[in-house]
Amino acid sequence: MSDPSRTGQARTMKMRGDFVLLRADSLRLLIPQRDVSSTEYIDQTPVATAEPGVFVLGNQPGGTQAVLALSAQMDLLDMFPPDRFLLTRFTGSRQGAALAWTEVRVLIDTELEFHAMPAVMQGKVELIDAYVEIDRELAFCTTAQRMLPETLRHPD
Repeated sequence: MSDPSRTGQARTMKMRGDFVLLRADSLRLLIPQRDVSSTEYIDQTPVATAEPGVFVLGNQPGGTQAVLALSAQMDLLDMFPPDRFLLTRFTGSRQGAALAWTEVRVLIDTELEFHAMPAVMQGKVELIDAYVEIDRELAFCTTAQRMLPETLRHPD
């Protein structure tokens, strides 16, 4: 039998667990809760750095942290969106790097129906492997490891 994700057939699987739903404009991502090390509210706008797509928060020596903001296509944004006020840090990220979101929702002991992404829709990077429906909207499933730019991951 052929792989349903390659032939366009739907493949679904129900799974119960703890998840975090992240929203940035129209982008909705679902990741395992174990991937999130912390979340915090920010009341200041991060400042752009010389590195495209990387911002810093804090002006104390040794007290700055890298902040990234993703577009709906999961690309790094060059300008920090004014509606991003929540930061998440992920297990496996170095230097306290965080991503900025408009909404962070924790889903405890939740059963979700995961639908495999057809291979043709995954793209060359394969950041997304499935989707779920939450509150009548789609959320794309990934992990912090796949979502973080390689430069912000701890080496194995």
